[in-house]
Amino acid sequence: MKLGIPQAAIVILLVSSTTALAQSSTLRGKVRSTERVTVNNAIVELRYSGGGMIAQTVTRNDGDFIFTGLTPAEYEVAVTIAGYYPTVEIARFSMPDRMNFSEVLNIEVLIRPRQDNVLAAPGTHFAQDVPKTARAAYERGMSRLREGKSDEAVAGFREAIAVFDDYFDAQFALGKELFRTGNDAEALKALERARQINDRQDAVYYLFGLVMVKQGKFAVAEYAFREGTRLNSNSPALHFYHAQTLIELGIRGSDKQQSAADLDSANKELDRAWELSEKRLTAVHLQRARIHRKLGEKEAAARDLENYLKAEPDAKNAAAIRAEITKLREPEK
Repeated sequence: MKLGIPQAAIVILLVSSTTALAQSSTLRGKVRSTERVTVNNAIVELRYSGGGMIAQTVTRNDGDFIFTGLTPAEYEVAVTIAGYYPTVEIARFSMPDRMNFSEVLNIEVLIRPRQDNVLAAPGTHFAQDVPKTARAAYERGMSRLREGKSDEAVAGFREAIAVFDDYFDAQFALGKELFRTGNDAEALKALERARQINDRQDAVYYLFGLVMVKQGKFAVAEYAFREGTRLNSNSPALHFYHAQTLIELGIRGSDKQQSAADLDSANKELDRAWELSEKRLTAVHLQRARIHRKLGEKEAAARDLENYLKAEPDAKNAAAIRAEITKLREPEK
């Protein structure tokens, strides 16, 4: 004997199955930098087009992310991660017919590094046989640092150093965090100790140079960045800051011949920084403008400032730069 199914029940089953199918579309994506390098740990938000957030995930496994159970529609995919400009891409599902509710859409999101990311400190690579208690204290300090707990991080680094004074990573991390929080004197002590342990590490000279720039000691800073470029000739940050300190010396110097030599060397270092950054380090234009101003080349300085504004139209100092361009082009009285 066959059992009959009420007509209303059939309708409910059909609607339920259709809804389930309609909600089965998938959005797969990959996040890359503009240099085509995959980016992990980026935050990816899925939003209704022009509306609120639907879901959030983090890129893993070579920049991949996925959202499932979606209704075919138009969505916004927003990607954020430190060191890159926030980016939003539109993802549009096609509207399938009633027999093809399941769709997989693949997209790629390209994110552009921030200028300050190009100028990030070089990394450190130095292997040591460290006591377990010192390493545990150091790793605890790094964990606190990632959580934004600076005082606890510094305490962890100090504890690691108390156990093992020759701990390069701990001395360097301590110096870096002390400098970041404005404790320059102690930062220099930690960085000097790190240099004594390993004088072949360009990142130490980089940070030491930044401290000297902050204190207005440009001759010492120039030496530090020069040593850094000798140890690592492929760092755009080291070449850029070496150029900056050479410009400071060239502008302030009383010996005209030496000043001219410093500015010429600075130009070469800016060329190197520009090429190594794949022409993304727009601050190079600002430094070139300073050289041209010092040499009395006003129109060249104005063009450099214009090139900077073309690359960074939303720069915080845009108004001041436009005013400087106008001033440079004012007819001489």
